[in-house]
Amino acid sequence: MLTLKTPAALAALLMAGAAGAATTPGFANGGFETVGADGFAQGWRVAPTGNPALLSSDAHTGSHSILLTVPNGFGASTLFQDSFGHGGLPLLGAANVGDTPVLSFWAKGDVSTTGNVLFSLAYMSETGQRLFESGNRFFQSDITPGGWTQISFQGAAIPAGTASLFLEINTAVGPLLDGRVNAVYIDDVQFALTTAPVPEPESYALLAAGLAVVGMAARRRRA
Repeated sequence: MLTLKTPAALAALLMAGAAGAATTPGFANGGFETVGADGFAQGWRVAPTGNPALLSSDAHTGSHSILLTVPNGFGASTLFQDSFGHGGLPLLGAANVGDTPVLSFWAKGDVSTTGNVLFSLAYMSETGQRLFESGNRFFQSDITPGGWTQISFQGAAIPAGTASLFLEINTAVGPLLDGRVNAVYIDDVQFALTTAPVPEPESYALLAAGLAVVGMAARRRRA
């Protein structure tokens, strides 16, 4: 049987009953299901490389994925999002500091014998300063054309001053050999941010009542 001997112990138990931590998406439209007026996935951008990322119906889940492809032999195809500037998500704040979320997405495809595919993740300040950068993370050896593979990456703890997240996924090749096409599909991008729980008014009332009971019991023991 659990015995509460101190006000602090009671407080811990009561606060444990408060509302649990909530999670919010780190990137908008991670499944690429919402299509903008331009026919591309809303919230995402492509680099002007001559090999634009394309909306595809070959999806891991839902109706859409993104195809990164360099069919002509040389160049790159790039998909990216700033969670606030492009995705329209709220700015990050103090509630996110110290969180260590995991980035994950699903991928399949082939980069050919002379290609590669990589992602990079950054935490950005409001002035555009990169407070953390993962560097290039290559995953061409983890994917195959025949089936989807989940790619995961443990992000660093979010530092104070972080306002948004920046994700880039890029495939490049040159030249194509052996008749193999450079084509990689990306779907279901997830990066769940945890917001610290905020006790409801009822929790504060319960805590105050419990501490009062403990205080009365302590006074009786001293008497």
